Amino acid sequence: MLALGIYLDFFAHHYLDVRVLLFAVLVWLFRRTWAHYRIRRVHRRMPLLLGFVLVALFIWLAENVGTFSRAWLYPAQRHGWSMVPLDKLGSWLLLMVISYVMVWALHRRKGGAGSQA
Repeated sequence: MLALGIYLDFFAHHYLDVRVLLFAVLVWLFRRTWAHYRIRRVHRRMPLLLGFVLVALFIWLAENVGTFSRAWLYPAQRHGWSMVPLDKLGSWLLLMVISYVMVWALHRRKGGAGSQA
């Protein structure tokens, strides 16, 4: 339901922006969710929300590098470079959730680990 709300907000945010509510629901739903990973032989974990934020931050930084190098420009940057607005960071964070849900659904549908097929 959260992913569907995020998806609808991407289209409707020009008329009714509910991103603050979406962020609140996101934090509430994932507040106790941890991502487990391994670097070489050392097992580690971190909050999944932190992982989402870090990925969104790196994408936003890459977006700034891309616009600074003039690989592409937003309309407001035609007359001179400026940083990509911070609200884009939130958009990338919400996109991470949609991506996560889509990969989970595809993985589950194909009968991957943790599926109930």
